[in-house]
Amino acid sequence: MRMTAIISEYNPFHNGHLYQAKIARHETGADLIVAIMSGTFTQRGEPAFTDKWSRAQAAVASGEIDLVLELPFYFAVQRADRFALGGVTIAETIGAHTLSFGSECGEVTPFITAASENHEANPRYKELLQQRLAQGLSSATAASQAFQAMTTTLDLTTPNNTLGYYYARAASSIALHTTKRIGSGYHDLSVGDVMSATAIRAYYTQHQSLIGLPEATAETLQDAVFASFDTYYPFIRHRLLTTSLADLTQFNGMDASLAPRLIDGARRHDSFEGFMSFVKTRRYTRTSLQRALIYLLTSTMKREIDGLPFDQIDYVRPLAFNEIGRTALRQIKQRVPIISTFEKHPWLIKESQVTAAYAVPLARYQQLEEHRRFAYFSGKASR
Repeated sequence: MRMTAIISEYNPFHNGHLYQAKIARHETGADLIVAIMSGTFTQRGEPAFTDKWSRAQAAVASGEIDLVLELPFYFAVQRADRFALGGVTIAETIGAHTLSFGSECGEVTPFITAASENHEANPRYKELLQQRLAQGLSSATAASQAFQAMTTTLDLTTPNNTLGYYYARAASSIALHTTKRIGSGYHDLSVGDVMSATAIRAYYTQHQSLIGLPEATAETLQDAVFASFDTYYPFIRHRLLTTSLADLTQFNGMDASLAPRLIDGARRHDSFEGFMSFVKTRRYTRTSLQRALIYLLTSTMKREIDGLPFDQIDYVRPLAFNEIGRTALRQIKQRVPIISTFEKHPWLIKESQVTAAYAVPLARYQQLEEHRRFAYFSGKASR
């Protein structure tokens, strides 16, 4: 069974995702499309639009995704290189033949070439990086600018190209395939048939209506509960105002300079956007701040992340699958253990804590508890 993997968030699964999966299936000759999907919080440190089980079911309902595996929290809420390495590790561990990703570039050769140039190991790159960090730029912006000064092979100022580059850096036994992104860009809020996930979430916030989704996906999500940072800010604010400065700096993403700024922001602002406007700087970008806040909300300490093996995984966990996906799970089981129900694996214990942090502010704790939920099975093939 020829397997193509897509590392995803499906936040939510929209028409652009449907297009990518169709093209990936056709151009890679895949018998199976497996999505490796983030759970309750995203790479940019945001609460997922709705819970992981609903998003996984919606992806399978589209008819183009056959199996959804969970990208663990430790891999999912990370900077781009770690997010990519964790996802690629799962794809290679399960025996996927190809990794497909969307990009602004639309051609796979520039990613492979840029990855082989290995600029990060060049002393000149390191010098340029330090110069930009000294100017007060964030680590992500400094790295992007340093990279651009070293090569014209690939534009890393765009989000999907950046992830594609790190996928190429991480890949060892898996072939790469890319589909050119169509429709709106990541931050584009325009309305149309192919909208960005950001635009879909923004439209829902304003109109309480889902658009830009495949029909079956929209039907699956019609009764879902949708989340935004506004719901979580009172809980985050409480943690900031009741935790000592010394203890705050033990959470991942926090340092001695950032923690007092966050406390001050929490004292001054009762809205999330007001708080973010106050604490955000060139050094502390919105994305890095959001990740730090999610680590605080989920009680994720530096000691948990330090030394984490992003290139190793000793289990995979299905969230949703169809008949083809069920057949694939039998094949995957020969390569790596499959955990279908809640077990006392350290990473699943963490997932339970993370789910609680996500579910309690939504007043959905009992419905979303890890030990109460099982992978969704559609009971029919997508073809």
